[in-house]
Amino acid sequence: MKFPSSIKVTSLPVTNVFDVHTNEIGEQTAIGVEGRLLNTLAEVLNFHYEFLIPSDFKLGLPDENGNWTGLMGLLQRGEADIGLGGLGMLNDRLKVVDFSHAYRIQRIVFLLEKPGSLPAVWAFVRTFDTVLWVVLFLMLVVVPLISSYLLKIQSTQIKLLLQFFGSVLHQSLDLKRRSLTSRVLVSSWLIFGFIISSSFSACLLSYLSLPSQGKPITTFVELAQAVKKGTHRCLMLNAAPSVLFLVNAENEDLQFLGNKIMNDKWYYEADEFMDPKIVARQTAVVNIEFNMQLLLGKLPPNSYLLSEDALISFKMGFALRKGFCCGEILNSVLSRVMAAGLIHKYESDEWWKIRIAASKKFPVKTSDVQQLRVKDLMGVFFILVVGHFLSLIVFFIEIIHFRIK
Repeated sequence: MKFPSSIKVTSLPVTNVFDVHTNEIGEQTAIGVEGRLLNTLAEVLNFHYEFLIPSDFKLGLPDENGNWTGLMGLLQRGEADIGLGGLGMLNDRLKVVDFSHAYRIQRIVFLLEKPGSLPAVWAFVRTFDTVLWVVLFLMLVVVPLISSYLLKIQSTQIKLLLQFFGSVLHQSLDLKRRSLTSRVLVSSWLIFGFIISSSFSACLLSYLSLPSQGKPITTFVELAQAVKKGTHRCLMLNAAPSVLFLVNAENEDLQFLGNKIMNDKWYYEADEFMDPKIVARQTAVVNIEFNMQLLLGKLPPNSYLLSEDALISFKMGFALRKGFCCGEILNSVLSRVMAAGLIHKYESDEWWKIRIAASKKFPVKTSDVQQLRVKDLMGVFFILVVGHFLSLIVFFIEIIHFRIK
């Protein structure tokens, strides 16, 4: 059977994925990754296509009567022959359309701005984790007690503790004992103190030179928990089935996220997706991974990240209306295109277009020499001021005490 000389194609225009360019005389040419794929098929199979855009500008979902809206509705009613534009082979869709061979496997992920650098004010506290600080504090309390017992030192515990603490800060430690036990104990403590103080200095310098980053959100469960706290939002493509996977998930956090998106109507339209402005602060955007990589390329480098896990993964192909005559012929040519690696080439070409444009918009800047500022050490100054204030209070209390006495 010969392939038709003219077919009707429907898709949602998405920059760099599938879009249509109309020249001065009204001729339409598909551009983008899937647009170039369609042009390749048209050239091999010798057909022309007419491009249709759904009136509601949506992929489409079924209503209670089983009638589909949007792009899927055009295929169900036979108004279009082929649908494309990142269509996943989902069970509900297979009831109303046929699919070609899969030409790509994609995951649904989200894109989110990185949390940014943590303030350097309390960097000297973050150098060690909480458990290590607790262990060091216990060591500072226990070792003077052991030393006092073993060496029979006649001194207050506070004075002895300050001596051991001072040794960590590279001050001398003289316990007025010359026994072998004393030498072993002092030597072991000095080695311990040297390693701890050196490690602290190295970590503090690295923190001040290159501030640490906040913990990013990398999974859908973490995103759902952040939305539940009210710190983040999550946008999904309008009238796409992705939100239904959240609503019907077994995890309660994911169910909450799906219901929150539906109730608050956190949606974006297909023509808004490739606009970098869609990625607002504290807002996650959900779509298939390749589209997200294209969008990521348009954003400032090292400022955004893709999620580590995926909501779902699925095969993608051309959606064919039921009864379309030439699915086998289309699959044969599509298999040859895939074997030649043309799809990967089209994807690479579009990605490099975006990266080259982004490199001009966001040129690499050579950072100046990092200098410490007052605000970087504000935490240390705060402790110093508080300590002097407390000592001043104690000083006045002592004066009042001795006068009364």
